[in-house]
Amino acid sequence: MPAWVRCSTRRASTSEAPDPRWLIYGLPVSKTWFERHVQWWRARDLQLLAGLAAIGCLLLVFIKIGRAVSVSGTDALDQAILLAFRNTPGDPIGSDAFLAGVMHISALGSGAVTGLIVLLVTLFCVVAGHLRYAALVVACSVGTGFAMWLLKDLYERDRPSVVTHFDPPGGHSFPSGHSMISAALYMTLAVLISRTLERRRLRVFVIAAGALLALLIGFSRMYLGVHYPTDVLAGWTAGLIWALVCGLIVRKLGQRGDVAVPRAEGHVDACGDVSAEAE
Repeated sequence: MPAWVRCSTRRASTSEAPDPRWLIYGLPVSKTWFERHVQWWRARDLQLLAGLAAIGCLLLVFIKIGRAVSVSGTDALDQAILLAFRNTPGDPIGSDAFLAGVMHISALGSGAVTGLIVLLVTLFCVVAGHLRYAALVVACSVGTGFAMWLLKDLYERDRPSVVTHFDPPGGHSFPSGHSMISAALYMTLAVLISRTLERRRLRVFVIAAGALLALLIGFSRMYLGVHYPTDVLAGWTAGLIWALVCGLIVRKLGQRGDVAVPRAEGHVDACGDVSAEAE
């Protein structure tokens, strides 16, 4: 029997008129259906607002660090932390094997390694037909590199001189390029991967793994004596800002076309009744 016939039959058999508060375009809908959609839209808006608020807070943190560095307000603390990693200014704590391991970790944030990762991920996205995601990965890497070059030239901070460098540095010190690139790239990749996972614990693990990589790379730069702690902190902050921007773009790309809206298990017909037919 057609849906409109069932609706007419049910309406004729009852004297109660549908509650006008639950009429949408003249058709009655169930309160549960309406509340589900309202909650869904609120959740989407809150996610966007939370992302923008986080970007704003991190931007303020970066500006605060930059101002303190510009007036040499962090030099004493920076030097004390760098010396805490050393037995003497030229002798880092730990064995030679530990030093070699730290250098390998630091290489994960180098231009060669991150460039290779970007190339492979981009090619994978192109082959898989996800051209927008491929463009996003390229934009993430190129945007991070341009911002790093711009900020280094803006602040022009010299490399640490209180300890020996165990990795040949290049260019200015603030912010740490390795820390910035790793935070932006690995967190963006973690977000892309997490969107393919159904279980929440797996998504959390992937995001945590990306964050851990960025943290280890940043600490390795301090241990090797090529960056001050505030350089690394600023690099993490700037990289995370760009990662959040890319994350919001990922959400937007995921919403293009038909967006899956949460529904009840049954199908809600025009009369507001739930049928047993599965979606």
